[in-house]
Amino acid sequence: MRDLISVIMSVYNEKEEWIIESIDSILNQTYSNFEFIIVLDNPENKILKEILIKYQFIDKRIKIIINKKNSGLIFSLNRALKECEGLYIARMDADDISHKNRFEKQLQYLVDNNLDLIGSNITLFSNKEVFFKTDKLLTHKYLKRLLMRGAIGIVHPTFFVRKKVFDKLGGYNNAFHAEDMEFLSRAIFFGFKVGNIKDVLLNCRYRNNSVTKTNAYIMYKTAQYCTEIFKKSLATGKYIFDDNYKEYFVISEKEKNKLNKKQILMVEARQKLNRKKYFASMLKIIKASISSNSVYLSIKINLYLKMYKFFENIELKRSNKR
Repeated sequence: MRDLISVIMSVYNEKEEWIIESIDSILNQTYSNFEFIIVLDNPENKILKEILIKYQFIDKRIKIIINKKNSGLIFSLNRALKECEGLYIARMDADDISHKNRFEKQLQYLVDNNLDLIGSNITLFSNKEVFFKTDKLLTHKYLKRLLMRGAIGIVHPTFFVRKKVFDKLGGYNNAFHAEDMEFLSRAIFFGFKVGNIKDVLLNCRYRNNSVTKTNAYIMYKTAQYCTEIFKKSLATGKYIFDDNYKEYFVISEKEKNKLNKKQILMVEARQKLNRKKYFASMLKIIKASISSNSVYLSIKINLYLKMYKFFENIELKRSNKR
């Protein structure tokens, strides 16, 4: 009997066809020994409720939990975690599509490399158009360094984690819209080993009106706080996360709108680049730079990522020769 995997997903207001694609991509996995825990965080959405209940009737691996009211992603994921019985836990978003061999490949990679938490590379798409494929760092060493620079190197909906990690850390903290970054930082601080599999195993849907995009400013400020906490914890040997951290920064509506605009412009720049419209892409980047100073931080992080990737590749080639 193969080890049980618990898949957790929160559903809110995704389109019917997106939900169906997402759920089907899990049910059709080549690794079939899993339970699928889905939390409906919008109890008023009768259409989604009917779809989920229908799926639960068709496939007994599915368990539906309905929140009494809209409580947010962090609450929903933590509620799902309490129901997990598997040795491993996989994240999934309700508008993404997992490749059919995702669990099989991630489990094998995690076990073979004695890791505790891994992700994979993704394809970002919208309306069937592919923007780009990621080329994430693979090793614990460089993923940790990237966190210290203020960026996360593992895509949240690709998380594949030993259950003992969630048990030890007590689930997600209330790091709004950066809960993945905070959790990864905490996992590394407490000695768990992380990594990425180089394969693209998830198609990630881009939406301008997604929770992440419409709350880009809060995510940006929260990420800054998480980075600060992580670096301080490595220096002092103590990890202290303050749930009231939002009281320490001033929310500027003007800056918030600028950052949201910048997010959209940078994705449009990637679209233009993907279509080989280089001049149009550069114009989008210039407009984004004018809109928000955070563009320079994004560029800086991308340069660090490329530098780390270069040194990581050298180290991996050396280790393969031994």
